[in-house]
Amino acid sequence: MGYWKDQMLRELEQGYSTVRPDKAVCDECFVDDAIQQFVRDGASETKCSYCGRQSEEPIAASINEVLDLISESLQHEYADPIEENARDDGEWVIEPRDTDDVFAGLDPITENMDVYGDIVDAFSERVWVDKPLWGPSDGDALRYGWTDFVKAVKYDRRYVFLMPMKERSSSSDGITPDKMLDHIGDVINEVGLVRTMKAGTHWFRARVHDPSKTYTSAADLGTAPREAAVASNRMSPAGIPMFYGAGDEETAIGETYTPKPGTPVAVTVGEFETARDALVVDLTGLPQVPSLFDQGRRHLRGSISFLRGFVGDLVAPVTKDGQEHIEYVPTQIVTEYLRHVFRTETGQQVQGVIYQSARVKDGTCCVLFVDNERCGDAKPGWQDEETDSPFMEKRRKYALGMVGKPTHDDYP
Repeated sequence: MGYWKDQMLRELEQGYSTVRPDKAVCDECFVDDAIQQFVRDGASETKCSYCGRQSEEPIAASINEVLDLISESLQHEYADPIEENARDDGEWVIEPRDTDDVFAGLDPITENMDVYGDIVDAFSERVWVDKPLWGPSDGDALRYGWTDFVKAVKYDRRYVFLMPMKERSSSSDGITPDKMLDHIGDVINEVGLVRTMKAGTHWFRARVHDPSKTYTSAADLGTAPREAAVASNRMSPAGIPMFYGAGDEETAIGETYTPKPGTPVAVTVGEFETARDALVVDLTGLPQVPSLFDQGRRHLRGSISFLRGFVGDLVAPVTKDGQEHIEYVPTQIVTEYLRHVFRTETGQQVQGVIYQSARVKDGTCCVLFVDNERCGDAKPGWQDEETDSPFMEKRRKYALGMVGKPTHDDYP
């Protein structure tokens, strides 16, 4: 009786029933990448008890070790209702869910029904509620906060939103607008979206103009002079010029040129090359939301989930029908924050933002904090390049200074 009593106490403490100790499972019995890696790292058996696969080298780990990982992982986002819930006349205020129902809300972990059956049976006595139950998760708080921020700066408090409101105008439980930018900065650092853009990176700018005119200098084709920056753009309001570029000519033209039947135009494309290394916030290629069972990265689930929606909002197409002056406000404020306030974890400033094109599939764009004076003509030796594109007059090469006013000595 002593053994079974001790076993019962152990199972109560660990939160699941132990499966027969001689059963081992291989990585191919799972579809979740994190669990697969966990099994490979802990493999000690040469045969899988579930699919029968064998090898001379260890390929399977104890199913009870996997259950321990699953138990620990579930408790990262779910809790025992006794800890979080409340009762009203003996009934739960919020009905708990069993383990099978919890798994139904996650990405599949296995397609082997014998493995799945043992897992669900091991947790058959457990019920769960979301953690935290009475407030938003970290990811939800960010999403609600961003929604409130967008509404506030578009329709309520455009210039004084950094002052906390005495009373919340929103019924959500998100982050207040005055705190939202700092939280976005924290998430950018946490997920690691700041990278070095190397000197020699090429960006293209397209200028649509009357066919009778010719533009041949970096001043003509680079960042607009301040007095000419009269249009409101995705990342910059009128009067604050920034360098908008694209990773290739097609994207540069697609972002700039909208065909109008019967209206002859020319498009001149300038190819700019960065003169120095620069730190940028790279919003392209965001990581996938980690598995709940990834012990090293599951703490990023909420942040990455938020970022994927946030970046989608930032680069969403906007129709230029007069309303774009309002629609661009949130992204303009975020860009200004990144330019003037945001700091990396080592206290450095960034020089721009890289993002996906809203108009060209798989196209990459940038906005760099470079004014017209830092767009310099390359020294002699760089030749004009004729192109056979019907949209372009010529492609020319220019140098783009990232720090300080450039001189010809800055360019190779």
